Amino acid sequence: MKNLKIIKYIVIIVIVVIAIGSLNPLVVVDAGHRWVVFSKFWWVKKQALSEWIHIRIPLIETVTTMDVRTQKILFTDNPERYPDIKDSRARLESASSDLQDVYIDAIITYSLDKNSASTIYQSVWLDYESKKIAPRVIDSIKTHTAKFKVAEILTNREKIKTSVEAELREEFSKQWIVLEWVSLTNFDFNPEFKNSIEEKQIAEQKKEKESYELERVAIQAQQKVKQAEAEAEAKIKEAEWEKKAKILSWEWIEQYNKLIKQEISNEVLEYKKLENEQKAILKWSWNYPTYYMWWENTPIPLINIWQTN
Repeated sequence: MKNLKIIKYIVIIVIVVIAIGSLNPLVVVDAGHRWVVFSKFWWVKKQALSEWIHIRIPLIETVTTMDVRTQKILFTDNPERYPDIKDSRARLESASSDLQDVYIDAIITYSLDKNSASTIYQSVWLDYESKKIAPRVIDSIKTHTAKFKVAEILTNREKIKTSVEAELREEFSKQWIVLEWVSLTNFDFNPEFKNSIEEKQIAEQKKEKESYELERVAIQAQQKVKQAEAEAEAKIKEAEWEKKAKILSWEWIEQYNKLIKQEISNEVLEYKKLENEQKAILKWSWNYPTYYMWWENTPIPLINIWQTN
């Protein structure tokens, strides 16, 4: 009889455990998530359940999970460019201040405020991305893109991105959404405008090349002028040195002659005169010339002084 009671209690316990298990009173919250608890009576617990094991009231309380990890929204028509992002939306279409079409690829990185998961759920349920985030992102990017002409957008890309990011961060903070960053990855334009840009770039490159050629020719001309000036200056200096050398040479000769004149005395000159006469006498053959001169091809005889005597 005692054994039957024990078996009866065991069966009751097993039934109770199975019943409790089927009601799923335990809630296990994974890391990076929050569980929002609401009851059949349409009230929601203010504080969502954080990462841990929690107990709920079966049949009365229901839980819904919300992801509070960093998430990304991708706007593009070429999702294969971004293999690390699974879901994507159509690329953004905007207009410049001069009414030219602009197409933009953008990535918005955000997360939910971990302490406000229940409030967000009460506000928009789980459609916070479609109802809160995406529409404001599109409006903000369009607004700040339209401040520039189409030709100015690429050069002001960082300025547009900074303005959008600042505006969205302030707005999302009021809606319990944490904006981490905005990335405008690509700007595209109509084919006509892209062709005009390409033609303009080609023209600018050609102009730069021509300007470079003109500058190169001008530099070469300047170099030639400088070279000619240097050669002319060298020749002038050379002529000046030659002139100075000649002047110095004449001055030296004149000084030399002056010194010689100063050193030659009358006695020396008399001696040189006698020496020359002696040399002349030694060279004389004691014969007088037969003819003195020629007159109209006729020789005129010289008078022999010795014979006359």
